[in-house]
Amino acid sequence: MVDSYQTMKASSQVTFPEDDEVGKLVRTLRWEDTFFDKEEGLVAVFDFDYEQIASFRKSAAFAAMLFPPIFILSTLLCAPCLYQQQINWDVYSQHVAITRDGIKFVKDRRKTGCGLSCTDAGKSSKTVPFDKLTDCDITEPAGATCCCIENVLSVVTVDTASSGGGGGDVGPTHELSLAGLKEPQKFKQLVWAMKRAASAKGPMPASAPLSFAPPLQSAMDRGFSNEETNAILRDIRSELIELNANFKNMNK
Repeated sequence: MVDSYQTMKASSQVTFPEDDEVGKLVRTLRWEDTFFDKEEGLVAVFDFDYEQIASFRKSAAFAAMLFPPIFILSTLLCAPCLYQQQINWDVYSQHVAITRDGIKFVKDRRKTGCGLSCTDAGKSSKTVPFDKLTDCDITEPAGATCCCIENVLSVVTVDTASSGGGGGDVGPTHELSLAGLKEPQKFKQLVWAMKRAASAKGPMPASAPLSFAPPLQSAMDRGFSNEETNAILRDIRSELIELNANFKNMNK
């Protein structure tokens, strides 16, 4: 039997030191999605479980159509004939990757409606920068949809300061909501590791302490002779005397 782990593809375009937290995580990842192969600054790709997502959505859609009002409306729109293909078009168009700039989610160009070219949906993409990220968490599947279809998809939600608030009657809104990732836990771990790495490379805060070497030690470290060192000390002594005199004049 062929080991499926070995048949998967992984090609990060960013290199990391051996002991780097992000590098350790990336080296454990494998993926099959080739959509981002030419993406600049690619760190890792995370596969969606397309078959499971499509199966769940088809079952939920079929169960919903059993309700008389929905069945009548969907029949008028030819939904029973097309809904399975419409779900496939939508599900297989989505891709997500971690790049050096942030989390990149793409929905590729796809057919919609009755499948005619005039109803195609264009490609769209969104990148969530790590410095804007405020939360990345996972909702494990539980309960059922339409009372009979077991929820089987984990959902990874990503929030920024401008998202995560109340969405009225539909609940909280999220910057990204990714249902059906094959490895949601590793996605979450890598996102937080990238955020920590990005924060560590940020500018030094103004409150950070600064260290200065004593003049004599600094001169000795640079290999100055005793004569040069004595000259530096004399200059410092003269400056201190001058400062002291200035202070005395200010106090008069």
